[in-house]
Amino acid sequence: MAKAAKPPVVHDTADLVPTSGDPHQYYGMGNYQYMHYDTVREPTFPRKPDVAKGELASGATVTRTDVWHDPKEPAIVSVAKFSPENFRPVGFAENAPMPTSTVPEGALDFRANRLPIGHADRRPFIYFMTAASAVIAASLIRAVAGKLILTLWPAKDVFAAGIVEVDLRPVQVGQNFTVKWREKPVFIRKRTEDQIASAKKDDVIAPSMREPATDAERCKRPEWLICIGVCTHLGCIPQPDAGNYGGYFCPCHGSHYDYAGRIRQGPAPKNLEVPPHTFLDENTVKLG
Repeated sequence: MAKAAKPPVVHDTADLVPTSGDPHQYYGMGNYQYMHYDTVREPTFPRKPDVAKGELASGATVTRTDVWHDPKEPAIVSVAKFSPENFRPVGFAENAPMPTSTVPEGALDFRANRLPIGHADRRPFIYFMTAASAVIAASLIRAVAGKLILTLWPAKDVFAAGIVEVDLRPVQVGQNFTVKWREKPVFIRKRTEDQIASAKKDDVIAPSMREPATDAERCKRPEWLICIGVCTHLGCIPQPDAGNYGGYFCPCHGSHYDYAGRIRQGPAPKNLEVPPHTFLDENTVKLG
């Protein structure tokens, strides 16, 4: 079994190695942390004894003096008390070497208990707590934002009401049929040949109208006019087959619309709005 290496001679407090297994010391952040000042052993460094002056040990008998000595005779006669506990007591300040810094390595140090928040020894813990707090805060923000968005999101029945399929088979030629779409009345008119011709005839003056639009731009199919039945002036419901142009007339303030739903006379600023719609087949149209 290999013999343990003897520790080197200590000449400075920086050379001290704290003993392992000391009950009053523990490892933390790579440094020794001291729990109690009075329970940690303070190092003492007995000065080198002067053999000529009898400073070998307490109780030892020295025969060699400055006046007489015999080289063949041993200097120490009795070594009965030559043990560490009987060393000549010397003051700590007298035998401790001059430290190289105000707080040398190995000396007792309580600075770790007074470190500022940003000290390097505490950064791992601070980083961990910051990351954990950020994760928790992000989770809370996500939950709150999700609930808020869901409360503002339209309900499924509202979505369902936004798309309406209308069967066009009951609508007769020349009839104006009204359906409800998104809480608004929608006029579905199956125009006669004369109404189609009248609307197309006015396309030549469309550029001079209040809101220029041709009949083809407002009707995807010539026989069908689909528009929202709300006057663009103040929101009244126009009357079909009335007014100076035969299309629609708003009795509230006297706005006149033609067979293409274009404003021709009165205070209304725009044509009757055409909702988004698609013809699924010859007899079905989808609004929305």
